[in-house]
Amino acid sequence: MPDADEIDVTIRPNDVAVIGMCGRFPGAPDVDTFWSRLRAGDELLTTYTDDELLAAGVPERVVRDPRYVRRAAVLPDAFDFDPEFFGYTRREAKLIDPQQRIMLEVASELLDTIGYSGGAGDQAVGVFAGAAMNTYLTNVVARSCDLLTYDGIELMVANDKDYLTTRISYKLGLKGPSVAVQTACSTSLVAVHVAAQSLIAGECDIALAGGVSVIANAYPGYVYREGMMFSPDGRCRPFDADADGTTFGDGVGLVALKRLAEAIEDGDRILAVLKGSAVNNDGSDKIGYTAPSVEGQRAVISEAHAVAGVDSDSITYVEAHGTATALGDPIEFTALSEAFADGGARPGQCALGSAKANVGHLAAAAGITGFIKTVLALQHREIPGHPTFTRPNPEIELAGSPFHINTLPIAWQPGPTPRRAAVSSFAIGGTNAHVVLEEAPTLPARPTPDAGPRLLAVSAKNDRALCELAGRLADVLARPDAPDLADTDYTLRAGRRGFAHRRAVVAHDHATAVAGLRAIAAGAAAAPPAEAAPAVSFLFGEVPVEDFRVLAERVPAVAEIAQRSTDSVLIGAQSPPAAQTTAGLVLATLWAESGARPDAVGGAGAGEVLAACFSGVLDETEALALLSWRAGLLDGPPAVRPRVPRVPILSAVVGGELPESRALDPLHWTRDVWEGGRLAAAFGGRTEDGATVVVIGTPAEPLPGDFGPDGGSESSPVARLLHDAARLWTAGVPVDWSDWSGQEPHRVPLPAHPLHRSRLRLDEPDQAPPAAPAGPPRGEELKRLLAKLWTEVLRTEVDRYDQSIFDIDDDSMLAVRLARRIGTELGVPLPTIDLLKNPTIDRLAAHLDRVG
Repeated sequence: MPDADEIDVTIRPNDVAVIGMCGRFPGAPDVDTFWSRLRAGDELLTTYTDDELLAAGVPERVVRDPRYVRRAAVLPDAFDFDPEFFGYTRREAKLIDPQQRIMLEVASELLDTIGYSGGAGDQAVGVFAGAAMNTYLTNVVARSCDLLTYDGIELMVANDKDYLTTRISYKLGLKGPSVAVQTACSTSLVAVHVAAQSLIAGECDIALAGGVSVIANAYPGYVYREGMMFSPDGRCRPFDADADGTTFGDGVGLVALKRLAEAIEDGDRILAVLKGSAVNNDGSDKIGYTAPSVEGQRAVISEAHAVAGVDSDSITYVEAHGTATALGDPIEFTALSEAFADGGARPGQCALGSAKANVGHLAAAAGITGFIKTVLALQHREIPGHPTFTRPNPEIELAGSPFHINTLPIAWQPGPTPRRAAVSSFAIGGTNAHVVLEEAPTLPARPTPDAGPRLLAVSAKNDRALCELAGRLADVLARPDAPDLADTDYTLRAGRRGFAHRRAVVAHDHATAVAGLRAIAAGAAAAPPAEAAPAVSFLFGEVPVEDFRVLAERVPAVAEIAQRSTDSVLIGAQSPPAAQTTAGLVLATLWAESGARPDAVGGAGAGEVLAACFSGVLDETEALALLSWRAGLLDGPPAVRPRVPRVPILSAVVGGELPESRALDPLHWTRDVWEGGRLAAAFGGRTEDGATVVVIGTPAEPLPGDFGPDGGSESSPVARLLHDAARLWTAGVPVDWSDWSGQEPHRVPLPAHPLHRSRLRLDEPDQAPPAAPAGPPRGEELKRLLAKLWTEVLRTEVDRYDQSIFDIDDDSMLAVRLARRIGTELGVPLPTIDLLKNPTIDRLAAHLDRVG
C-alpha cells in the first residue's frame, strides 16, 4: 500500500488550507505544549487542595461539603493582559471582558506566527469567532464598581459578544468581514465553517476562526447535584461506561485559513487542508430544546462528507463532540455509525476520540480545540490516546461499528488516499457542525537558496520586548530544524509590523545570525528608538567596477534598474567614466526606489557631478561627457545646459547647499566643481540635524567615521549594501529590500512579539499601581496636562491655550472622548457639556479650578 506521500493529490477549487494555529488550553499555554500533553495522555484539569481553595476565598463550609468538586479546567493567567501593547489604559482594559482581551492577544500572536501581522498587502483578513457567556460582567464588574461611573456605550462595547471580532479587526487593522458567531457549544467549529464559506465566496483572502471561553467564577470547582450536566468527580469520560457528565472550563483557540491554491502560490506554511464542512439544526425533531438529535447529527455528517467529495471509508479518525453525558454520547455514536456506514465505512476502520477527555468541555472554544488537536494529529501522523476510556458505554455498540477507541497513541498508518479526519461539534439548541480535514499535500521541492548574506530586521514596542524577541529568534535559528535564513528574512520583513524600537543583523549563516541576535538580546546593540523617519542624504563617490558587477549579478534589482533607468549610451560604453556613471546612478535609484528617498544629494568632484545628474541639473550624457573630459578622454570641456535641481545639492565647493544660481551656471560644472575641499562641511550640518547619509561608493575626500556605512570592513559588496539597509531601517527610514533577491522565499513560523502581561480585574488592585499624585494639578501644571491630553486625543499638536477645540476638530465624538479622558486622568467625572461650554484650555482649566 503506498504512503500518502506518494499519492497524487488533486487540489479542488474549494479546498481551504490551514496555515496557522494558536491557542491556550488548561495545562497547556500553547499549541506545541498541548500536543505534547495529548500524546502523554494527560488530563489537564487542576485539582485544588483545601488550603488553595480557602486561599481563593471558597467558604470553609463549601470546602467541607462532600459534594464539592475541587477540579477545574482553568487558564491560570486568564485575567492577565498587556494593555500598553494594544493601546489601552489600565482602566479601559480592566473593564473589558477577559474573553475579548485574550482573544485579541491570540489573534495578534497568530498573525505574527503566519507572517501577516505586517499587513497582508491587498489581501483582506476576516475574523469569525465567538465567546462563551460573559460571566465577568455579572460576577466581577457589576459587584465591584458603580456602573453609573461608566458610559453605557463604553460598558457595552467592553463586554458584549458583538464586539469580540470587530475589536480584533480594529486593533490589528484587518479589513475583511468581521463576524461574531454564536451557537453555544458548537460556536467555534461553526465559525470555521462560516470562515471557509467566506473564503470560497471571495469575501476575504485570509480568515481567522475560533472561539474563547473564560469562566469568571468567584472560586474554582462546583457543588455537584444529582441530575445536573456536570460530572460528580470533575472527570470527563466520553463514550465510556462510567461517563456521568462533563466539566466546563477555560480555553481559546484560533486558526488561520486561506484558499489552498493561493496558500501554495504565496509560499504559506500549510498544516492541513479543510476539504469541506456543513452546518444544520435539529429543528423540533428531538425530545426537548436542550436534547440532541440522531437525525440532525447524521444529516450534517453526511452532508459534510458529500461537500468534501470524500467517502466515509477514507476517513480514519473522528474527533467527536463527546460530552460524556448519558444522553449525548449514545446519540452521537449512533449518528456517526449510521452516517459512516451509509458512506461505505468498514468495521473498525476509524479511530474515535475527543479532546474533552483531556481538557473538559471548553464551551464556545470546544470545537476549535478538537479542530486544532486533529490538525496536530495529521501533522505528526499520530492519533493520541483516549485517556479516560476503559470500556464502552453499554448503550453504544462499538463492536462491529466503523469505530475503535485507542487508549494509547498510535501511528496514523497511510492508506490509498491522503490521511483524512473529521471533527464534530454539536450544541444545546441543535446547531450541528461537521468538517473534513486532510493532511497537507506534498509540494515539489524548492530550489536551494543561495548562500548570500541576509538581513534580519527585528522590531518591538519597547527595548525589553525587543531583547526578548531577539533571544527567542536566536533560539529558533540555533535549532537543528531552523528555518532557512532567506525565509526568516522575508517573514520578518514582509510579515511583521515595524515598531519604533529596532535592531538588525546582517547574517552570512545561521551561526552569525544567532550570535548577532543574542548580542541584541543581551542589550549590546541598544540604541534609542526612532520617533520619526530621519531625512536622508546621498553622498556620491566612486563605485569600484568589480563591486558593481557583483551587485548586478547577486541583486536582481540592480541589473533591472541598469537596463531600465540608464541611457543606452552608458550601457554600451566600456570606459571607466561610463561605468562609474552607470554604477552611481543605478545604486542611487536602487536606494530611492527601496524607500530611502533623499531630500539632498552631494559629493566632491565626480561625486558632485553624479549628484547633479541624479537631481536633474545635468542629464546622463552631460555627466558622462564631464567625467570623460576629466579623465582625459575628451579634448576640451563639454557644453552643458544646467537645469533647476529637483533635489538640493550639497556641494564640496561651497561647503553647504549649492545656490540655485550657481547650479545653473555652466562654469560651475566645467571649472569650479573640481576644486572641492569642503565635503565634510557640506554634510556636517545635515548629520547634526539627524539626517542619515547613504554613501554610494568611496567619496573623493575623507570623511569622519560616523559618516560612513556600518560594515565598512565587510569584503562582500552585498553585505555592505545590506549593512546600509540595516542602518537606514533601524533609524526609521522605510527602506524595503524585498526586490533585492530573485528567490521566492516562504513565510515560516517565528516567535511572536512578547507581551508583558499583568493581572487586571476590576475587583482587584493593580499589581503595579501608578504612583499616587501629590494632589490635583492646578494652574499652569493643569494647563500643561490638558494640552498633553488634547494632543493625544485630537492627534494634533496643541500648544496654544486660547485655541478652541472647534478650531481643531468639530467632531462631537472626539469631544466626548476628550472629556472622558480628562475625567479619567484627573480622577473626577467631566461632563461633555462642561467641555463644550469651556472649549479652550484656558477656560477649561479655570472651570476645573473653580469646581475643585
